[in-house]
Amino acid sequence: MATPFDPKETVERYFTVIKSLNEFDQKEVRGIIQTLLSPSRRDLCFTGSYYRAVGNIESTLSLKSLRAFQAIAMMARSLFEIAVDIKLTAQTPDSETRIIAFVDVEKLRSARKIVEFKAANPNANVHTSTYQEFITNNASRIEEEAKALWPANYRNVAHWSALKLEKRIEKLGAPFTQIYAVNYPQLSWYAHPGMTGILNLEKESFRMLAGVAFTVMAETYMIVLAAVVKHFQIDKANDKITDMMTLAKMLPFTEGSAQAEELQRALLG
Repeated sequence: MATPFDPKETVERYFTVIKSLNEFDQKEVRGIIQTLLSPSRRDLCFTGSYYRAVGNIESTLSLKSLRAFQAIAMMARSLFEIAVDIKLTAQTPDSETRIIAFVDVEKLRSARKIVEFKAANPNANVHTSTYQEFITNNASRIEEEAKALWPANYRNVAHWSALKLEKRIEKLGAPFTQIYAVNYPQLSWYAHPGMTGILNLEKESFRMLAGVAFTVMAETYMIVLAAVVKHFQIDKANDKITDMMTLAKMLPFTEGSAQAEELQRALLG
């Protein structure tokens, strides 16, 4: 006889998956990342994305109620985009050059907007000396580098890859394509204004939304962790680490200690 579907229990289990993966991360990955000596520019790109992902995960774990469904959805959406970025970083030779250069491109663009706003609104309570100094000292260098890296569109480049999100996802393929087509629009409803995702929905719908967000977070968190494990060759020191991550994902769905031990034996021997 099939077990009756309990939405509340199912959502709680998916939340526990996030918690279990985070515990695995803290034990098997984070300590290695925190003790890196003389990280390269490419290393910094991976650790930067990793820490941003961890921030989303631990913020989610700090939420005490599904009333925070909007925050949960927004963090799941952000984590998906971080997973896209770290996977594209891994697949793109010398991606670190563009990633690090794009940081300055964005800073310059922001500084110029602030200075331009102040010029158009002289009475605004906005202090621009720091921004103007950054422009004066760095604009020429940043623009020259941007011209070399993105010659076709250096003034308006919106991402280090020079690709829109949809094109990045097409390049990466599964599982990103499915998440982007099926779940990403749903999650985006809660990052943008409007009534879509709110109007004419029953209370239970928001619990189910949290469940969708947790499943997306679990899958994309694993993608981030797998990319970090591969880049830093953690799997060379621990050839069971991928199976350990799978175990962390699956343990919340076991029924009792006997089943959990059986799963552990099956995965880890």
